[in-house]
Amino acid sequence: MIKLSAALGKELSSLPERPRIMVIGETDTGKSTLVGLMARWFRSAPAKVVVVDSDIGQSDVGPPGFVSYGTVEQGITSLQSVTRNGSYMVGNTSPYNRELSVAAGTQACVREAQRQGADVILVDTCGLVKGVPGVQLKCAKAEAVRPDLIITLSTPGLELLTGCLKLLGFRVCSFLPLRGARTKSVDERRDNRVSCWNTYLGSRPRLLSVDLSRVKVRRWWGESRYVDVNQVPHGTVAAVRDPRHPDFQAACIFMVSKESEGWDGGEAAEGADRAEGCPSILVPLPQDYEPDVVWVCSYKLGLDGTRVISA
Repeated sequence: MIKLSAALGKELSSLPERPRIMVIGETDTGKSTLVGLMARWFRSAPAKVVVVDSDIGQSDVGPPGFVSYGTVEQGITSLQSVTRNGSYMVGNTSPYNRELSVAAGTQACVREAQRQGADVILVDTCGLVKGVPGVQLKCAKAEAVRPDLIITLSTPGLELLTGCLKLLGFRVCSFLPLRGARTKSVDERRDNRVSCWNTYLGSRPRLLSVDLSRVKVRRWWGESRYVDVNQVPHGTVAAVRDPRHPDFQAACIFMVSKESEGWDGGEAAEGADRAEGCPSILVPLPQDYEPDVVWVCSYKLGLDGTRVISA
């Protein structure tokens, strides 16, 4: 079983009360595993620990394409067992050209976790760490979150980012990638996204009709503003206001009419009250939920009925 090193434990023990910690490193260096280890370490204190998952391409806490945050329960085995509290839409699984929305979503999740009384906030990040986009994204995220400690899992070429973070005044500690971290294949990453989406939707997602006479359909703010509803593809990732947290979004999937997409029903969805020619959204929300706006993006899923089969 992997355990925290004595050196890292010493760093964590010296942090101020209610610390914010960000983990940075290339893809497949063990960032999520390290966040899980620290979550268990702090949780045993005990402390109220919140994980902010800003790795939008390989999400654990919420659906891919969203920055999500959640509360750590006792006996956490991995970040996928973190109880999701809320999500912020980014609209793609790649942070390229989405840097502002990733940073905004991360800041919103950290702010809400603080408001809810988190003792410790752990921020997991994506593997974009090199080149101008990587440095800009991580520095913007650090400025938005203001972590008390940034842990980097050092690999060749990370020195530029580490130096920039130190010049900005952040406390940075570097460690080697976790022993046992392995490179995941493209197929494994795709399968993980599919699994995360189906876990999020649950076994009985609800199909809610979108009455276009009273519901606005708009592009998410990180994309163009105009949208032609008739051109939104079946399976497009969308979002509505989260009824529990108005500053966050509930992820959903835009479903067009049966006639235009050869809808065969697939797995049954609760409340499938589709009006002819009226789009719907597939979402794990109460049947009486009435959205006022549906945000759509360029991220599209492959579906078999109500089950995600490609992402």
